[in-house]
Amino acid sequence: MPFIVERSFANPTRRMLLTSLVLCSGLFCGCVQVLRPYNQASQQKFRVKSAMPLHYTISVANESEYRVAADGRVIVDVPQLQRGCDTYLFDIVKISDGSPYNLRVIQLKSNNHVVRKLSLNDVAKLPVDEKGYHLLTVE
Repeated sequence: MPFIVERSFANPTRRMLLTSLVLCSGLFCGCVQVLRPYNQASQQKFRVKSAMPLHYTISVANESEYRVAADGRVIVDVPQLQRGCDTYLFDIVKISDGSPYNLRVIQLKSNNHVVRKLSLNDVAKLPVDEKGYHLLTVE
């Protein structure tokens, strides 16, 4: 006589377990990571609007530090930054952005204290003066 085991999914614990296993396997199996391209090395021009611009420096990617001139202007070199990965759910819905343009690697400092952190996307949104310098207003 064969031994028959009856397994019922009417039990709420088993149903929840099965549902969570299906959801987790769908999430983990359906994620795709896409490697982003590197940013282009560039120069960025800033004009620090402050009563005392000589008290400020700008550091880029913790590699280079630039002193701000008496007129508030400074030109900085932005190196090629580390690239990240974009994560997509089922290769359709973007979950995270690993763009190097979103990394806050530009820091405005006063007496070695960070006053403001900027990414390349943040810099692109700043107002520009007549000579092409991005305006950084400090209060």
